[in-house]
This record gives sequence, C-alpha cells and structure tokens, in this order.
Amino acid sequence: MVLTSSSLEYFLTIPYRTRVAMTESGSAYPYMYDEEPFFKAYNAIKEIWAHRKSKVFASQHLKISRDKIKEWEDMFLCYGTLGLLKNLSVINIPSQLEKLVVLIKSARQHECASLALKLYPALDIPGASLKTIRHICRCYGYGQRLNAKDREYFSGLQHILSSIEVHKSKSVAYIRDKKNKAKTFFDFEHDPLQQRIELFKSISECEKGRQIRPILKKFGVNSNRYYELRARYTRYGVWGIIDLIQITKRGEKISPELELEIIEQRLMDPSLSAYKMIDKLDLKCSRSNVQKVYSKWRLSQIKEPVSLRGVISRSVPAKVANDSLQIKTSARLRFPNLIEDNNLKVNRCFSELVKCLSYKKVNINNPGALISALFLDGLGVVEAIHTYGPTSFRSSEITNNIIVNVLRIIAGFPTIHDFVFNSDRSTAIGSGLSLNPKKSRFYDSLDELRFEHLEKLRNDAASQARELGLIYGNEIAVDYHCDQSDSRFPGNKKMSKAPDKNGNLVYAHRPQIIWDSITNTIINIAYCEGRSRAPSALYEFCENNLYKIISPDAIHEIYCDSEYTGEKQIVYLFIRSESEVTMCLKQNPKIKKWKEETIKKGTWESYGEKYKIASLDFTLAETRKPFRFVVKVNIETNATRCFGSTHIDYSAKKILDTYHIRWPIETGIKELIKDYYLNLPTGTSPEKVETHYYCVMLAKLTIDYFRSVLCESKWRSPQDWECTLQTIRSSIFSNENCELSLNDSGDFLITYLDGDPLGIKLHLAQILEKRKTMGLNKVSWWGNRGLQINVKDQFDFQETDVKPSYSN
Repeated sequence: MVLTSSSLEYFLTIPYRTRVAMTESGSAYPYMYDEEPFFKAYNAIKEIWAHRKSKVFASQHLKISRDKIKEWEDMFLCYGTLGLLKNLSVINIPSQLEKLVVLIKSARQHECASLALKLYPALDIPGASLKTIRHICRCYGYGQRLNAKDREYFSGLQHILSSIEVHKSKSVAYIRDKKNKAKTFFDFEHDPLQQRIELFKSISECEKGRQIRPILKKFGVNSNRYYELRARYTRYGVWGIIDLIQITKRGEKISPELELEIIEQRLMDPSLSAYKMIDKLDLKCSRSNVQKVYSKWRLSQIKEPVSLRGVISRSVPAKVANDSLQIKTSARLRFPNLIEDNNLKVNRCFSELVKCLSYKKVNINNPGALISALFLDGLGVVEAIHTYGPTSFRSSEITNNIIVNVLRIIAGFPTIHDFVFNSDRSTAIGSGLSLNPKKSRFYDSLDELRFEHLEKLRNDAASQARELGLIYGNEIAVDYHCDQSDSRFPGNKKMSKAPDKNGNLVYAHRPQIIWDSITNTIINIAYCEGRSRAPSALYEFCENNLYKIISPDAIHEIYCDSEYTGEKQIVYLFIRSESEVTMCLKQNPKIKKWKEETIKKGTWESYGEKYKIASLDFTLAETRKPFRFVVKVNIETNATRCFGSTHIDYSAKKILDTYHIRWPIETGIKELIKDYYLNLPTGTSPEKVETHYYCVMLAKLTIDYFRSVLCESKWRSPQDWECTLQTIRSSIFSNENCELSLNDSGDFLITYLDGDPLGIKLHLAQILEKRKTMGLNKVSWWGNRGLQINVKDQFDFQETDVKPSYSN
C-alpha cells in the first residue's frame, strides 16, 4: 500500500506520542495517546452500546456530529473494532508497478530508480514516474539512507496494512445486535482487536506491576504474548495489536534476485521460453516455477527485444544484406524553423540578466563556455532534443540540461560537484540560464532519457556533423574502451566485469567508438555493458550507429582492433560496406594455426630495426575470399603480433604502414578521457552513463567545429597535428580575466582584459565579425543574440609628465 505523505507522517509520529502518553500518565503500560481518532470513536460506541447513553449525549460529550457517530456505528457493525481505525489517505497506483518497484529494491537495494523507469513501459505497466517510484520506495523503507531499521519498520507496517485488508475482506458473523446493544457489545471471540484494547486499558489502570497477571489470566493472554503486543503497540500504536496474517509461501520459492533476472533476460531476448531460461541461467527449479514468473509479469506477450544495458549483443546473421540504408538527415536540416513553429522561449531569468547587462558589466573567468555555445547551436542540439527527446525535455524553454552538461565539459569542470560549487557563471550564461543549476536538476531530469532516445540523438549529432563537413567516413576505425565503474555497489546493481589494460577483470562500462581517421573526430559512441564482447556486439552496433549515418558506398577502409577478431566479423564488414578491412588479430586457436604456418612457409623481411615480418595468403572458409595474414616479430624479445587485411594487392610492409591510420582512435580516446572526462559519468546507471557519452560526443564535435572555423595556425604542429582542448582552454577558454556586457546591437560582448600576446583573440574577433555578416553568429537559447570579442590590456599604462601646480 502506498500511503500519502500525511499518512506516513501520522505513523512516524506514533512512537513519540506513545512515549509522551506513558510519561504524562505515570504508567509503565501504554494505552491512550494524543491525536489518535480511534480512541474517540471507540469510546463513543462504548458509551452508546455498553453504557446505554444516547447519541445526543455522546455527541455533546465528545463534541462530534451525530452523522459521524452513525458512520462509526455502521463501520463497527460491519467490520468490528477494525472499522473504527483511522481512514488512511493512499495514492492509487497500479499494483503491478508497486510490486515491480518492491521487487527491484528487494533484489538490489542500491539499484537506481532508472531501472524501474526502464522496465515499466516494457512490461506495459501504466502510471510510473520518477516521483512515484521514489515515493513507493519510501513507503517500503528503501529511502536514501537504505537503513536496515527503516526497512524493518516499514515492512512491519505494510504487513499490518495488508492484514487489515484481508480481515475486512472476510465475512465474519459478529453477534452484535442494535436491539440488544449492551449484551452484544463485547465479542472477544470474533473481534480479537477489541479484546486487546480492553486488555491494554485494564492493565494501564494498574498501579503495581504484580497486579497484571490476574488481568492477563482473565483475558486469556500469555505474558510473553502480551509483552510482544506491547512492543508492537509502542511502535505502531493501536495498529500494532491487530491479528497479522501469515505471509510465508508454500512449495518452491524463487528469490527476488532470480525473479528480476528472469524478467531482464526475457526482455532482452524474447525468444527465451521457460525451458530455455532454465538452461541459460542454469536453474535448479521446475519449469512451472519459472512459468509462474512469466504469467505474473505477462512475459510471454513480449515479442521485441528491449535494450536494458546498451547495445544488444547479437551474432552476425548467416546472410548479410549489402543494400544501402536510407541515410538520415539531421533534425536541424529537416526542421529549420522548429523553434519558431513551436513558440519556444528563452529562459525568463536569463532575459532578466540580459536587461541588467545592458547597463552593467559582469566579471567572468571561463569565456570558452559562451564562445562554444555559438558552435554547439550549429550542431542542432535543440532541434534534436525536441524531435527525439523524452516528453520532459520538450518543454516551452529552448535551453535544457544537455546544453549545460556539454558546456560544463568544455569549460573544464570534470564533475557536477565541481561545476555547482564554482562561483563563475560563464557556463550558466552560455547555456541560457542566469544561475548554475543545483545537483538535483541534473540527476533527476536525466533519468527520463532511455537508450532509444539517446541512439536517435547521437545519430542526429553525427548526421549534422557530416552535413557540416566535420566527418567524411572514408576511412574509419572501430574500438572498445574499458571504463571502470565508480559505483560503490557495482555487484548489487548487476554490473558485469570486463578486462582492463592489465588483464584484470573489473566492473566496468565498455563503450564502442567509431572514429573518422581522416578528420580525426568521433563519429559515434554507444554504451555496452562490461561483459559484452566485440564480436557479438559488432553487428547491432554498426547497423544502428554507423550505416544510418555513413553510406556503405562512402566507406573505403575499416580498421579494427584485435577484440573484433572473428571470421564472421571480417566477412560482415567486408560485404556490408564493400570496403577493405585491416585489423590486428587476437591469437585464438585458428590464428595460432595460421601463425605457425606463416612462420614456416612465409618469406621474412626486416621491418625497421627491431622487427621482422612475414606474410601468407589464406582463404576465408565461409566466402572463399582471400585474406592476407601478416606476422610481426620483435627480434629482441621474440614477441609476435598478428595482422590481417583483405588488401591482397598490398605487401606486408604496406599493410602495417596503413594500419597506422587506426592510431587516431587510440589518441582520440586518450583525449576524451583527459580533456572531455569520458571516465567521469554523471551516474552509474547505463542510461546516465550513455547520456554522459552523448554529452562528450557533442563537446568533441563542438570543439572540432570551432577549430575548423577558426583555422588557427598556432594550434597546429609542424607534423600537421591539431591541438587538444586543453591547449585551447589555456589559450582563450579558461582562467581568463574578462568582462561580459551587451554592445549597442544587443549582442554579448566579451572583453579580454589581459591583452593578446599570441594574436589568437584578435583572430577570433575577426572570424566572429565575419560570421555575423553571414548570419551565423547567433545562439537560439540566447534569443538569437550573437557574440563579439574585444581585447584590452589593462596593464598597458602610458607614461605622461604631470607638472605639479603651486598655489599661494
């Protein structure tokens, strides 16, 4: 039963009220306590029935209406003394939703509410929201503290409430008769609650403790039983002494952990019947027991797989179609007037701030957040959120928390904690707000994002980047990354393990990343759970995150890491995109066999000073396609590495040289970790982790867009390597002494006060001025205001000769 906040407060204050009553009465045995309507109702009925008082007398004496007395009398005749208990206010919630939340918390106490938000639509349960789920948790003792005593208290309370419902549903033949009230008022045989009320009343009137034994004997109650009832009475009041129903189950029992595991496995794989589920989970129970879970949650009706932990692992099908999918265009290109058509508005507090800036200057330290906002808006994040985002994100305001998170990352705040407790408001202003949002706004709003939303949002960002020329997709690299989980209770949250760089199994998230090796930027990133493996996840990942963005005809070369070793995977990539595939190979039994054969039959040649290489051609068994196999041996340590390529016309040396094109993804992942805080997600649930990956992806594309527009020569190395975000931060983005104001045209004006020794700021000012004339220097969540740059050196003083004047 889900109680309202007032009902919860009523029960939580009962122990205090019973203690106060015992103290004021001077009795060691509790009975009546304040603010309990039951006693007034029981005394009124007792006056009328047992003492033969009139209803008028009882009404005047107790100061209550006769209609209320009549209502109590009807409830007393129908349910006995139970009917006089207070009517509790409850929240009408579907019973299945209540059972689901309790099941999740019983199985995994530290699991986030986001799991229930994922499961309820998949199980076709209506009426769920984050607020509702948290209130259910509170009613069952699973609050923020996760205290064992809280769970014990609320478990007992729920047992009492369910017992009352069962007792009221039974038809009891009470002997009470309105025509013979005095003789039929006491009915201890059919009304045990009345017996205990009279028992507690009689004992509370005793002055000495030794006198209670005759009273217990009179009422037929054992002393041990009385002290048990007394303990419940001091904890739950009069509610604690009702008869409790038995809640134990007969026969085989399925634990909450196993029941939840069956639900999750069935949702992720609808092909699992009860027999297959027993085989997969290696269960020792009967099929009928598993079938009970299927029937209880209507799992047999689920026909489509549900993504609960990122990319669904799915083997490559026997036949791979190489037909071209329709490449999706971005929401910004399809709905260029979405903001005007939907009448989206600028944040009201931000509008007030803009008015203040017209006559007042504000000091800021991180101007990069405002500069980046110009280019983040160009990625169409607002149009994407209002097209593919959840309902809670499609508000009347233009700005949203995704924008705040992206600018937070660019400004250099690794975590929400660092951002919230920083006094600089550059990120908030850049996001179209006036003040930094509180922590709860980040964590609560992001709970509504599901994997299906995030996949569409990521693909839309990649499509917009393709349309802006940030990615080409001619030569791409695919890789896994092991992000060790920061959760204190990873096992309780059903996280799985993955091998880290040292080969140790750790609880981790494993994002799959697609990288454009030519433009050195990210194409897409998707969440995978720790136990997912590259060969089984590759097909679903590429179909949903690559070929919907980049046409297979545009891909010329694919570079893969050794984790994707597998003949089916090579054939899939080769046929699906009709491109060449080059990859490092993990030495499984088949690769070891090829390696031994290559060492024996291959022709060796030197590769640099430390290595020697040999190659041999093999035929892929499934497609009869030729495949060139290369063995690379370290001359000093004799360590071997294996490579393979579908480039039959390439020599072994050229294959290894071209494999270096894959290295940008390795350096790119390191940059994402160091500068974009890839390993510091804003939560531990899979959706929140992927939301963080989406924000990191947007931040990376925003900076790449900014660099491509600025074309700053000082940010390029002699080897034509572009600078990292950390260099941009130290140059113009972060820890700068700036003033923010409005210029005459209504645009924001950032004034750098410490000069421009490198000339980068003046170059940026010229670029922004040109983009203003082209209509590109504007931000939608600023009310289409632009941004201008001014540079001033406040320490450049001109010396002047000032002659002192003398006066008589």
